Amino acid sequence: MSGVWKWTAIGLGGVLLALIVMNWQVVAAAADQSQMFRDPVFDHDPPMIGDLQGALAIVAFSKTNGYRHHESIPAARMLLDNLAAQNDWAVFHTENAAVFNDAQLARFDVVVLNNSTGNLYTEAQRQAFRAFIENGGGVVAIHAAGDNSGYEWSWYLDEVIRAHFVDHPMAQHIQAATLKVEQPDHPIVQHLDATWVRSDEWYNFAENPRARVNVLLTIDEGTYDPERSPMGQDHPMVWWHALGEGRVFYSALGHVAEGYAEPKYAKMLASAVRWAAHPEPLEGG
Repeated sequence: MSGVWKWTAIGLGGVLLALIVMNWQVVAAAADQSQMFRDPVFDHDPPMIGDLQGALAIVAFSKTNGYRHHESIPAARMLLDNLAAQNDWAVFHTENAAVFNDAQLARFDVVVLNNSTGNLYTEAQRQAFRAFIENGGGVVAIHAAGDNSGYEWSWYLDEVIRAHFVDHPMAQHIQAATLKVEQPDHPIVQHLDATWVRSDEWYNFAENPRARVNVLLTIDEGTYDPERSPMGQDHPMVWWHALGEGRVFYSALGHVAEGYAEPKYAKMLASAVRWAAHPEPLEGG
């Protein structure tokens, strides 16, 4: 074989190997994230809930018609179960969106969105969820519940999350970074020092939500690489706001499963649940 043909064959072999690897990666992704490669699956028959005995009643919803966090969803579930045991709460875990009906939501104080993603709700379920919040219910939305997979329901992104996710670092996916506390007297973050160094997947947003939310934590972009979509000196990561008579808390933190075992993070989520369930009108937090 001549030198030219030899190197041509080697080059073609490399291309073929790359195509095989890429195809394997696509197949692996389809197997691991099968819900992302099919039409959304909607639920119509409400779940059986049973007795809810405790100081607070929480429904933790973790359905994914979009990207599924296979590790952080069960980690968050375990944390919520531990918090329930410690605080005399009743927690009902479900991936059945038909729980979003007026009668069943009325049994709960707080909805925790445990990394729920995708087009999840029928129109009736959307209206029930909206009514729950606007009539005084609390929402604690974790990490992927604020990603870009819910664009089919603009009200959810515009009014519940109040920011549009665009991307997160990929080359350096999980990085240590410094978070800064903006409201040190707020009950959700009053246990934190002025700065908090932790590792996670850091979300970038299309716009700064500060004008429409109350920011609890920002991230210092000088302590990590935000890559494609830096937000600059003001990069909110955790916030709260009122919606009708209800309360909404959103934390972009929560991709890394190990993070749910961090005492500071666990206390922040516990405090967020208590705050979201508070029945009195909001006056500055």
